[in-house]
Amino acid sequence: MRQILAELNKTAGVRGSMVVNRDGIVAASDLAIEADEAGIGAVTSSILAALEGALKRIKMGEFSQFTITGSEGKVAVVDAGTAVLLVLLNRDANTGMVNVGIREAAAAVAKKSKL
Repeated sequence: MRQILAELNKTAGVRGSMVVNRDGIVAASDLAIEADEAGIGAVTSSILAALEGALKRIKMGEFSQFTITGSEGKVAVVDAGTAVLLVLLNRDANTGMVNVGIREAAAAVAKKSKL
């Protein structure tokens, strides 16, 4: 999985990426910044639980992708089968262009996690 993340991180605007299982445990990480990976995994799990609950309550189907925009950057959380792909983006990243790479990486992670 680390190779999938390394390839995604070559995409313009991507600052790093992680594969996190739905319980918040980091399966793979390739971050360009120093960060508390375990903490990020736990927060990702909490966000995912809240998103899935909200989607269910408003009858919007299954979770697919969620992007958070902050003053210093963006975070994309994307369904990847039994896990989620978390991608850190530059503030000015062209999300349309980056989403293609993110979706490909998420599909590769989902496929690899089935093996």
